[in-house]
Amino acid sequence: MKSYHFTHIIFTLFALFVTTQARAEQWYQVELLVFEQLNSYSDEQWPLTKIAEAVLNPTMANAYIQPAQTHSLTNIVGNLNRSAGYRVHYYQAWQQSMLSKGRSQTIEVKSNDGFISGSIQLYKATYLHAKLDLWMMENQINVNSWSDVTPDGADINASRNPHLEQSQRIRSRKVYLFDHPKFGALLELTPVATPEAAQVGINQLKSFSLPTEAAPTVSE
Repeated sequence: MKSYHFTHIIFTLFALFVTTQARAEQWYQVELLVFEQLNSYSDEQWPLTKIAEAVLNPTMANAYIQPAQTHSLTNIVGNLNRSAGYRVHYYQAWQQSMLSKGRSQTIEVKSNDGFISGSIQLYKATYLHAKLDLWMMENQINVNSWSDVTPDGADINASRNPHLEQSQRIRSRKVYLFDHPKFGALLELTPVATPEAAQVGINQLKSFSLPTEAAPTVSE
């Protein structure tokens, strides 16, 4: 005996609810720029480890993330690029729903010049939180085949790939700095209305009603 019609309806409704639940969360415009500090020097060595693969990227358009149509940090980008001490390698803006830590997904951060690689994770507990895991691909292998060492024994030709890994509680409508001796990142979150493109299916869910009684079972 198969009794699947009503069960199938319930399962479909539940799946639709889970999918659209993220769309009901508060959405934010996210703007992230990553810059190099040109005049800084450090003899620390940061061997490159495996960069975790992110689930999403800022150009995607789905129930959880949408491309942004406007940018608000362009003046800061221009000021940094005009300065002799900084160079912006990455600047992106997107919109996303703010989910709990367990439901949130990592978003890829990758500059066009390949100099910055990593990810960002944004989530909401009692407060908003941001976790950055970024690498600056300064040089992935030794510069020379020979070894030059400093008086304290550090190999100055060894691979250096600075790693910025920081978590921070944040508030909306405020620019936050994530700092490192070699590079840094600026992040701003601004509340926005849920994008229309992310609302597909919500009306169907609201208008859907269960049948007054179960459909007849099919027996064999």
